[in-house]
Amino acid sequence: VLAGWAVLVALGEWLWAGGEVPLGDFYPFGPAQGDAATRKQDDGGSELRPLSIPFPFFGAGHTGLYVNNNGIISFLKEVSQFTPVAFPISKDRRVVAAFWADVDNRRAGEIYYRESTEQSILERASRDIAQYFPEFPGFSAQWVFIATWYRVTFFGGSS
Repeated sequence: VLAGWAVLVALGEWLWAGGEVPLGDFYPFGPAQGDAATRKQDDGGSELRPLSIPFPFFGAGHTGLYVNNNGIISFLKEVSQFTPVAFPISKDRRVVAAFWADVDNRRAGEIYYRESTEQSILERASRDIAQYFPEFPGFSAQWVFIATWYRVTFFGGSS
């Protein structure tokens, strides 16, 4: 799935019994970083976002993707609804389930995303891959796609 020239980085902030994920663990995100944001809605997500370098996934080089509010990055089509079924969702869906949940960002949170070729981001992504995927020695990111589900709540939630 990983190639020596592309990496997809998707981060979500979520709660667990002990508290929140520290913001320092996130890649830089938000309007100050030039991120786009999805619309405020229960289900939905971004329009098709073209990629500058094709992303190799399931034997194909994908030239665009969708950032879906419910925590999925999809390549063939939008996955707007949260349906808690086992993967694969269907044969015509290729997804990275970065934060698969029934998210509703109308009351709280934002979903930000961008593609980056900024050197400091590429270096960090390369270090992260080396640390968490040692079976890919010498990996060097050429671009990174960053998606952040920031302080989002579940459907029916308020904060």
